[in-house]
Amino acid sequence: MQVIENIKAIPKMQKFRYAMILLASMSLLGPLAFLPQLVGSDDLCGSLCMRRFYLYFPGMTWEDFFVHVNAASIGVMAFSLIMITTLFFGRIWCGYLCPVGGLAELSSRMLNDRWKIEFRSLPQVQIRYGYFGFFLVAMPALGISACSLCNFITIPRLIEAMSGEYRGMVFLVSSVGLVNLGLLLLLGVFASKGRAYCQFMCPIGAADGLVNRLGAKMPFARRIRVAKERCTGCNICARNCMCGAIKMVDKVATVDQVSCMSCHECVDVCDWNALAWTTRPNHKVNEPKRIKKNTEIFPLPDWQAVHFNPVKPEAEGGIETGPAISLLSVFNAMIFLTVVSIIIVGSFL
Repeated sequence: MQVIENIKAIPKMQKFRYAMILLASMSLLGPLAFLPQLVGSDDLCGSLCMRRFYLYFPGMTWEDFFVHVNAASIGVMAFSLIMITTLFFGRIWCGYLCPVGGLAELSSRMLNDRWKIEFRSLPQVQIRYGYFGFFLVAMPALGISACSLCNFITIPRLIEAMSGEYRGMVFLVSSVGLVNLGLLLLLGVFASKGRAYCQFMCPIGAADGLVNRLGAKMPFARRIRVAKERCTGCNICARNCMCGAIKMVDKVATVDQVSCMSCHECVDVCDWNALAWTTRPNHKVNEPKRIKKNTEIFPLPDWQAVHFNPVKPEAEGGIETGPAISLLSVFNAMIFLTVVSIIIVGSFL
């Protein structure tokens, strides 16, 4: 059968990644959800919430902040563990474990491409951190609950509704449920590769991307890195990147570490082994002590975790290293998303 052949054609690393996503989904989401049940919860809310404790409310004091941290103590620990793991190994949570983004991705990959919307070419960084700023400050100031636009609620309630539970069915027919279901379908199931919500609206993903970028310069950190001398500029890795994190700059693959999810798919499709999930090279260890006469020594690949330069090209002697990203564009995106979100949420409340 064609389905079986398609499954066999999936690279080993991707099969492992999909298996981890399914295992995490069974462990964290209903009807099993045995990990949340260990702490007396049936979903990822309450003490397990990783999305609310760092919001800034008007007049908020440090005492208020610690109250929020205490209320979501397990979520705070989980969030901290995710950030530490990302610092050393890349975005393992987002790419391999997150049941919410993972299920949306798997659903999207099972659809025919003709039904999908291509989001990867949009200015992801501007939209993501514009919304992140709106989520952190504007939503609490406007009295909009962080739960109003949260797929950590939507997918568990959707699973409950499919299993016939009353709470899930009531949520999906409510105004908030309909808005979130629409976002899940538009930015998940019907999005190319299924990760548009992760790239644009997930606050955990936004924080995770910043930590991923920070750790990219550390010699012990594993990242998706490019050996520029091997890259042929074929663009296959960029076309297959589920996050749109790879662009071709001067016919060489350039990885945006703020968007990369360390999913390894680009490594799997590169026939030239120009990409790898590896640490920074230590050439001093591998250089020969003596070089024999008339013997050619091939240089080791210079694996670089390159990223898009946020500084305009003319500021660096005219050398273009990638698209410029300005704080003004992020602020404009934040204002635009604030207006859109008020219209969407307000029309249903």
